[in-house]
Amino acid sequence: MEIREIRESELQEMIDLLCLVFRPDGQERYGQYIRGDSSYRLDQTRVVAADGRIVSTLRVWDRRMRVGAGVVRMGGIGGVGTHPDYRGRGYATALMRDAVKYMEAAGYDVGLLFSEIPCAFYRRLGWESLPLAGFRVWRRGNIELGDTDWEVGAFDEERDLEQVAALYDAYNAGQSGSIVRPRAHWDTAPARIRDILPTVVARRGHTLGGYLNFHVGEKAVTVFEVACDQGDPTALTALVGHLLRVCEEKGVEEICGEIPHRHPLVDLTVEGSAGDLSLKGSTSTMLYAVNLPALLRRVLPDLQSRLDASDRKFGPLSVCFEVNDRQSVLRLHDSGALEVGDAHPDAERVSMPGAFFWRALLGESSWEQLEPVLQARGISAGPEISGLLRVLFPHREVILWGPDHF
Repeated sequence: MEIREIRESELQEMIDLLCLVFRPDGQERYGQYIRGDSSYRLDQTRVVAADGRIVSTLRVWDRRMRVGAGVVRMGGIGGVGTHPDYRGRGYATALMRDAVKYMEAAGYDVGLLFSEIPCAFYRRLGWESLPLAGFRVWRRGNIELGDTDWEVGAFDEERDLEQVAALYDAYNAGQSGSIVRPRAHWDTAPARIRDILPTVVARRGHTLGGYLNFHVGEKAVTVFEVACDQGDPTALTALVGHLLRVCEEKGVEEICGEIPHRHPLVDLTVEGSAGDLSLKGSTSTMLYAVNLPALLRRVLPDLQSRLDASDRKFGPLSVCFEVNDRQSVLRLHDSGALEVGDAHPDAERVSMPGAFFWRALLGESSWEQLEPVLQARGISAGPEISGLLRVLFPHREVILWGPDHF
């Protein structure tokens, strides 16, 4: 067995393997993941070679992800597959361990994947699930949400794309979990394959105030993404009204999406459809701390701003986080400045399970919500440390928009 990056001469063989494992009709799709992605490099595809052939593979997607208002370098693991004749030999396990070493050497802060198999396989390798919320609304009838002067119509790439890309950046500037999309990303083949382009937009003359990305299925409408001008949310009202009219025309009663139920889109959908709301969610999103100190340094300015905005005063403190057998210390100085440093014996150790660390860091749960659960598991922090962590880790919604999955 040999584990390494793929060679140029082996790309077609790797594509054939992906088609065998995942989808027989995937030749064009998987080919475009390489040919249509200007960010692709051979070393991003990791392979196991045995018996003179490629028998297992995965891809590391180079992305930037927001954690609160901070931006971290994220390696997205996708396309993990092994030839049926070679399964059960530990090749995928070895490949995942190689991927972590690769990300460490390449300077990534965090790894992320969306598991299509039971999460236990990845969990035993140090990956942890991040629970993400979603919604489902059963529409009972349409109710007018109020008149607006926004005109909703089909997305026109030539006319709308520049404004859509700018609106995405503005809308997601502080959205934990969202992917940073450079303008060139919107033009890549993988982004188009993942349906990054909106379905409809809301316009007022030359001004684009919002967009909605959704798919009409036989039984349900699935919402993938939404954005609107935060200064004029009436564009969202117009977009939801359009969505409900589409549902009525198509005879679709169910509207769903991987968007937290507190999002205003969901509230407007419930109101405008006289609908019944139920919650759905997923634990298939998994994370790995590739470089814990670097990760904390990336989010340090955001943590500092939360501390500065609070009315709490703390003395000098040091707390040591342990995740994936890695340690890093967050220090608070007399001056009120936070600093990330190496492990130190004087620091109070908070050895929480990785899943709780990710929930706190991204904001899926606040430290106040997590603390009683941790205490029930015999994990506690002193009063001063606890008070500081409550300030640094509030609750905030986490969204990983569907078009950014890999």
